[in-house]
Amino acid sequence: MASQENFILNMLQTVLEELKLLRAEFKVQSSTLIAAQYEIRELKLSQKSFEKIMVDISEHVDDIQEKVGSQASTAATPRLHEVVESLEVKMKSYAEAIKSAHISFCQEQEIENTNQFARRNNVRISGQPESDKEEVKSVVTKFLVETLDVPNADVAQALRIRTMGTQPRAIIVKFNDQTQRDTALANKAVLKGHRIWLDPDLTPLQAEARRKELAKVKEAQDAEFFAFLRDGQAIVTQRKRQSST
Repeated sequence: MASQENFILNMLQTVLEELKLLRAEFKVQSSTLIAAQYEIRELKLSQKSFEKIMVDISEHVDDIQEKVGSQASTAATPRLHEVVESLEVKMKSYAEAIKSAHISFCQEQEIENTNQFARRNNVRISGQPESDKEEVKSVVTKFLVETLDVPNADVAQALRIRTMGTQPRAIIVKFNDQTQRDTALANKAVLKGHRIWLDPDLTPLQAEARRKELAKVKEAQDAEFFAFLRDGQAIVTQRKRQSST
């Protein structure tokens, strides 16, 4: 009897140690979940990689549950049986939390993908002078044809949006043809020095990710490295700029 209890106690000790490891791992993954929302904003975390993390942890939980369950049937004393049941409850709780986190992540990613798709033909114009009785669509069409060299600009919708400060309100432009949208963005270099800016119509998550990448570019440029933004990503070369002095 004593040897059986010693065996059970040793196994429980092993389970408790694995439980501690699992709790530590779960805390890390909880932090990862919080960071995941920012990772989505930076578009660096794919759904498959996140699902693999969730599957790995779930398998770990299942393994612990199996060990705990096997000991529950051999626990000879009420106290040991109580400990085993408590561990089973905790394992189930962790498994449910992991499942809920996975569902939440997938839902947020699906919403973001839908939002990006809806904006695929859009651009944002900032700094375009505003008048009281303007017809925004006509103003935008003229601007696209005469300034950005977009022939036969086919604009589905153009509207001013509320912005902070005293600057002219930005304009969201929706093209019927994505090719024309891409042409306008490709030609936006002609706006340099005119205090008018043309950018893709980004989702809030994309805009935040872009701000972070621009901060990296500025930091690198302040350190006199060549740096620029390409396709929303900061590109920093290893070659420093030569001083003008």
